[in-house]
Amino acid sequence: MDILIILLGLAVGFILLVKGADVMVKSAVQIAVKLNIPQSIIGATFIGFGTSAPELFASTGAALNGNLSLGIGNIIGSNIANSLLVVAVLYLFIDKSYNKKIKLNPTSSFWMMIVTTVFVSSYMLINEFPLVLGVTLLVLVCAITYKLVNEEAIDEEEYLDEVITNVWPKALLSLIATVYGSSLVVDNAIQLAELFGISSIVIGVTVVALGTSLPEVAGTISAARLKKPDLVFGNIFGSNLFNIGLVGGASIIIQPGNIESDVTIQMFMMYFISLVVIIISRSTIKRSPLVGYSMLAAYSLFIVSLF
Repeated sequence: MDILIILLGLAVGFILLVKGADVMVKSAVQIAVKLNIPQSIIGATFIGFGTSAPELFASTGAALNGNLSLGIGNIIGSNIANSLLVVAVLYLFIDKSYNKKIKLNPTSSFWMMIVTTVFVSSYMLINEFPLVLGVTLLVLVCAITYKLVNEEAIDEEEYLDEVITNVWPKALLSLIATVYGSSLVVDNAIQLAELFGISSIVIGVTVVALGTSLPEVAGTISAARLKKPDLVFGNIFGSNLFNIGLVGGASIIIQPGNIESDVTIQMFMMYFISLVVIIISRSTIKRSPLVGYSMLAAYSLFIVSLF
């Protein structure tokens, strides 16, 4: 009976977290437009915060509960799921007629690798997550966001296709739902780990990471059917960048120090997979079950490596 209650709590938490974050970001964009905030800043904050809001609330919620392991596991697992699962979905669902290289601005992928390198190399050297790393990551992501804002202006119309009525009440309610949802996810994830006698890092990398990556997977199916693989890769690079810089930085500042398990192998896999996705994004994109199922197999191997 306990397991059913925990799983129900997780399911309700994920629904509140993902849906609440979605409405919260859309409401925030419309409020920003009403306040005459520049379009480029709206675009940059929407991309950064919008794709990482579930991870941000889940990981910082875990850190506030004194469980940095769950938060770090969520970051690593989400980035790997964003890369392998999202690319797998793209190659399985892209229209059969699509067969060409896409033109991507290399800026986001470049900065994603810079932030990932800082995150991974720091852990490899000292085997912990010190306060200075959290501060460095946050400073980096702020500087990168500023740079992206100045380089690429994004039209507000891209983010205002769905007009939200009663925007202020909905913004407040969605914020409450997101915070409460993240609390449910964290609490029940910890209970799940204790029930099965496994570490919080494993639950963070698997259950929590998969749950918070659902928006990226769902969005990829839509983008693939619309023949927009550039949106998919842009989302991967942006989401992974902010997961480490914003989510990782905030979580480490809240609860710096050691985590309960060694994640050297998982860190290396995240770094390697990030490089592979960049290479794939520069190749010809077409429907390929071989690539799709290979990515799914690689993700399965990653999960197996945790046990």
